[in-house]
Amino acid sequence: MEKNKLFSIFCKPKQFVDISLISVASINTTNIIVDVEDDASVDDAMPVKAVHEPTQDVQCDINDILDLGDIDSGPATPILDAYPKTCFGSQNRAFTSALFKQFDWLEYSISKDSVFCYACRTFGTNKCKSEETFTTKGFNNWKKISGSKGKGKNSKSKLEIHSSTLNHLTCMAKWSAHKKSKSTGSVYTLLSNAKHEEVIKNRNYIKCIIDIILYLSRQGIAFRGHQEDSNSLNQGNFKEACKLFFKNNPDFQINYEKYINYTSPTTQNIIIDICSNHVRDYIINEVKKAQFYSIMCDEARCHKEEQMSVCVRYTKNFEVFERFIGFLNVSEKQDAESLSNAILNFLKFCKFDHVPIIGQSYDGANVMSGRKGGVQAKMIKHYPYATHIHCMAHKLNLIVVDMCKNVNVSSYY
Repeated sequence: MEKNKLFSIFCKPKQFVDISLISVASINTTNIIVDVEDDASVDDAMPVKAVHEPTQDVQCDINDILDLGDIDSGPATPILDAYPKTCFGSQNRAFTSALFKQFDWLEYSISKDSVFCYACRTFGTNKCKSEETFTTKGFNNWKKISGSKGKGKNSKSKLEIHSSTLNHLTCMAKWSAHKKSKSTGSVYTLLSNAKHEEVIKNRNYIKCIIDIILYLSRQGIAFRGHQEDSNSLNQGNFKEACKLFFKNNPDFQINYEKYINYTSPTTQNIIIDICSNHVRDYIINEVKKAQFYSIMCDEARCHKEEQMSVCVRYTKNFEVFERFIGFLNVSEKQDAESLSNAILNFLKFCKFDHVPIIGQSYDGANVMSGRKGGVQAKMIKHYPYATHIHCMAHKLNLIVVDMCKNVNVSSYY
């Protein structure tokens, strides 16, 4: 009887439980015991929770992970004395910092105890869903991180397989280009630098052109030549001076030999006008600082055109300066009213019409120096303190002319 009772425990029928009647929420995963029916290694069994329950893909919001690297800091590679361990079967496994040296793209999150691919996470796109493990989910199955996939000596680990994917290689290329751009600059920066260098060369070229124009103008030398084509032996003072410049200046020669080299007569006149305006503005500012000045005017005929030259006389640091500020075209009428209006309009154009005039000087002609209807009389109406003085140069000229008429020896000269 005891023998039958002893063997009855082996003959007791199994009780089957309908799994459909058990809710998923009521299952306690910590009490599940897995029976291994074959002779496989214990590492191939489902890991039992020791420190925490590991999973191959840890789903998390990547924006909430604050201990990962950004595009400026690079991958986060914290070196800890001991990383959290996870039980896989009978073995406790953890992440090792030695992998940082083997895979420079690898980064570790302390808060999630998971690894990510910095290159794919930072420079990847949302189109590749096969790489979510290393970009958005995280990987912490330490049993497979350095193990092998497949059989044989040429089998690769999980990290090696990821590092050989096309998407990862593309992201690594983007990362490498980003690191290079920090030292050499981005494509936009390189283009901007090239443009900046081109602008500097063009400015240096124009500066040389301006220096030539200022030199010829200061010395009173003619610019143009009779023939300025390439076959001419003498292309004029301006172009010959340009040729002299580029003998020792290769950058100037490159710009000068271009089709558009800014040496045409129109360009010369534009540059001369710009320089003259700059000089006139400088004189105007000095007159304003002096707070009073005198004017000197004289007219002459040039190529069937009546022109009036206007000069100003002022003081600066107890030193007297006489400056020419412009020509006025008075070809239409040369009466006192027209000439005085031309002078007043020019002073208004120069923006120092509000500065007091304390003196005016003209030649001895009645239209200019007449006490009642001359230019000096009309100017006094606007500037009461503008004392008229007969031009000393004209006085000297009249004296020399009269003297030569009465001296017989002068006929020999």
